[in-house]
Amino acid sequence: MSAGGFGGWWRRLFGTRRGVPSRLHPRQQDVEEMLQRPGVEEAALAGFREADERGDAGAANDLGVLLGRRGDREGELAAYRRADERGDGMGAKNLGNALWQRGDEAGALAAFLRADERGVDSAYGAVRALVKKSKDKEGVLAAFRRADEAGDGDAARTLGMLLEAVGDRDGAMAAYGRADDRGHARGAADRGRLLALSGDEAGALAANVRADARGDGLGAANLGATLSQQGDDEGALAALRRADERGDGHGSALLGILLQQQGDDEGALAAYRRADDRGDAQGANNVGLYLYLQGDVDGALAALRRAEERGFAQAAQNARVILSRRR
Repeated sequence: MSAGGFGGWWRRLFGTRRGVPSRLHPRQQDVEEMLQRPGVEEAALAGFREADERGDAGAANDLGVLLGRRGDREGELAAYRRADERGDGMGAKNLGNALWQRGDEAGALAAFLRADERGVDSAYGAVRALVKKSKDKEGVLAAFRRADEAGDGDAARTLGMLLEAVGDRDGAMAAYGRADDRGHARGAADRGRLLALSGDEAGALAANVRADARGDGLGAANLGATLSQQGDDEGALAALRRADERGDGHGSALLGILLQQQGDDEGALAAYRRADDRGDAQGANNVGLYLYLQGDVDGALAALRRAEERGFAQAAQNARVILSRRR
């Protein structure tokens, strides 16, 4: 099986394509189980190819996953490259996985960083894992230090991520600060995150305001969370909608929580689905809980498995409770 992960194109394909039974909607059971049904894989392959040829980024990503599943490694890599070139976050993440498997650490790191910039929540973990396992950890750090010293904001932000990965939080804070001072949007958001962890709430808020103003999805999400904690639901909702519109999975999940608290279950579930499609663990967990309440136990368990795989600790317990009641 390919290391890649499917994106939101499954729902669009199977929700509209003729000849595919409605019971095979991807939110009703695992994609892997769906692919075992007669004709489903071929229908998916044809649908993804057609959309990819029209220039659809998400379809190119999902085509890559299917090609990898069929053992077509070159086709898989080419599809991920097209998805990445078109700006798809999961395409960049899956390209990074494919390159890493081929031993191209530099290419994988660059792809993971693009995925992270596009709001794929799992990309940051991939960067950390790559750096920890790198055969030339010091060489990677040295290269980004040189670029940072030359005044490169992107390099400073990346250096901060790498230093966090090896446990140097003070060095990471300093690097994020340099990136922020050079106008880097995500660098400001990362600075805000570490400032919040250190207890500097005022500094964190200011950094996230800067990140949001520069168009960063994570910065908008963190700002929205802070405003919600302060009781400013109107400001929080606006900030979280900006994060969601910018493709930030964490922001989509937080938007879903706020909409749910306001009684908008339809809007909340839609936001959780977007978060899940963007690789967010909490989004997948909350999709699972909603599907269970709607009577879709198979879909709920599939979503909770995705959440657990992404590191959401409560998801496993939620699944156990559902299974105990199912019996």
